[in-house]
Amino acid sequence: MTRRIHSNFRFVTSSEQKYSVELYDDYNTALKMTKNCVAEKPVIAYQKKTNFLKKFLELSYQPDPAEISSQVMAPIALICSLVLCIVTLIITKNVPMALSAFTACACATVAVSNMVALNIPIGRLAKKARRAGAFVIGHAGVDKMGDVNAVMIDADELFPLGTVILEGIKPMSDRDMLESSVMSASALMNEIGGPLAGVFEQVINEREGDLPKVENIGFEEGGVYGDVDGSRIYIGNRNILISHKIVPPTRDEEVEFAIGNKQVVYIAVENKIAAMMIVAYTADRRRRNELQRMEDNGVSVVVRSTDVNITPQLVSRLFGIDVASVGVFSDSLGDVYTELVRNNNHRDDAVVATKGRIESMMNVISGCVHEKRNTNIIVTLQNTAIILGFILVAFMACFGAMKQMNPFVLFIFELFWMALIFFIPKVRKP
Repeated sequence: MTRRIHSNFRFVTSSEQKYSVELYDDYNTALKMTKNCVAEKPVIAYQKKTNFLKKFLELSYQPDPAEISSQVMAPIALICSLVLCIVTLIITKNVPMALSAFTACACATVAVSNMVALNIPIGRLAKKARRAGAFVIGHAGVDKMGDVNAVMIDADELFPLGTVILEGIKPMSDRDMLESSVMSASALMNEIGGPLAGVFEQVINEREGDLPKVENIGFEEGGVYGDVDGSRIYIGNRNILISHKIVPPTRDEEVEFAIGNKQVVYIAVENKIAAMMIVAYTADRRRRNELQRMEDNGVSVVVRSTDVNITPQLVSRLFGIDVASVGVFSDSLGDVYTELVRNNNHRDDAVVATKGRIESMMNVISGCVHEKRNTNIIVTLQNTAIILGFILVAFMACFGAMKQMNPFVLFIFELFWMALIFFIPKVRKP
């Protein structure tokens, strides 16, 4: 525990920017965000910037369930030992045997694994989290994040720069219109953000000072739109073209380009298509591994996206997870997420934090969910050992077999349960 606190303190006091991992508390909005990927009550985690992590020592020394349970069980066990002593005395009329029953019962009902049962696995969790660029305070972090069943992220984090590649542009207008439309689309995507913004990054970098002003930005099924230099620009798939009475190419022509992980994105100006972009999406290996680990622990991912090509089906195929574990939202729900991550409180509780990488948050969330399940098992085993210890001594005392209950037997009994409590977490690897 001391080593964990010392190492965590070095993380908290480092000069790097910290991100506090928080829970989203608007139940109705959470239901909308997770309607297709979470069956039970949604518990959504997300991360945002923070300037200071407070209550470090208070939360570090917070008692864990094994300690709390043993504090409850200890006086109960003492009373039961006294009762057994009296009952044994009444039955056997033997004072030494009654005192032996009391002593044996008091020993057998001690929670010998109390101090280490949870401190060791939580210490391992904290160490693993720090290696991944994250931080978990101790059981307080496990308790807070252990019930999470969805993680909310931005599509930019899922598809960082370099994972969305422009494979080519098929002109569908004259050269002048193509150049101006690509420039207008670059300005629109620069304003909106998202993975497609990286596709236009080279254009933006080369002519950043010449980017036109964007107004009246909107989102709808199939894409985004905005007014650039007085012209309405549409970026998206064939659905946005159809909804605005723009005739799209045939589906056969689309299928020719949309092969594998390649997707088609149209750029249209007013009522005419300017270009068809062929964009390829790839999955980062670390994010793929963490998403699969989250799925194994029953945690879904909900993605805020302005890119219509990022669908649950695409994410499922690229990252190797079930489509039922993925949710994608935009529009007003996207604004909710944006407001959450922009709400930079200067001080947040030092419970769970990261250095900003999304895979770090996914790693620590998976660890907390897994560890909370282990915690329940460990506490149950600890209490079971106490109850069975009392039953064993009571049985032998009532039948006059206390001579068989020697210190070696008690030692083997306690050693068995301690070994079992340590063995279970190692078997149930996250």
